[in-house]
Amino acid sequence: MSRTNPDILSSFLQIYSNAAPVEGATGPTGVTGPAGDPGDLYSSSTTSSVTINPGSGSVSFNVAVGLSYIYGTPVYVISSTHLSYFTGNVVYYNINTGAMVIQNITSITGSFPLTDIFSINLPGFYGDTGPTGATGPTGPTGSTGNTGMPGPTGGAIIFDGGYPSSIYLIGPVFDCGAVN
Repeated sequence: MSRTNPDILSSFLQIYSNAAPVEGATGPTGVTGPAGDPGDLYSSSTTSSVTINPGSGSVSFNVAVGLSYIYGTPVYVISSTHLSYFTGNVVYYNINTGAMVIQNITSITGSFPLTDIFSINLPGFYGDTGPTGATGPTGPTGSTGNTGMPGPTGGAIIFDGGYPSSIYLIGPVFDCGAVN
């Protein structure tokens, strides 16, 4: 068959256009590649029971080795009872010994100093505030309270308009005095 002869090519396509391709057998599976690098690791706990007083401004203890903490990493430290915890920043972590120092301590909750095994991890992150929901219906109006006692009546003012023979009693208004 010639690729340059359109008649032969056209006749070949008409004869074999409905032919289904034949698939060969699947070949063997290749060799599994090497494992990838481990991801960042942060979750750990103190290697033994330690006494911590975050109110002193700095705490030191040992955690697992090989973690991903660097200077300034924010951390959340919580007791095994989950009743005492605080947040701070890692200012020192030795990847080979697990020695860790935390400073810039805030959000101290619970009873300290405390001797316990503490868990250390990254703090949770806050999401964006969601939209405000619709205002609910107005509740029913409460009953009207009791009416108080009437107050005292104010004094009347005598107004003579400058002529003492024409005296008028008027209610609580100002007295402009006699006009001459």
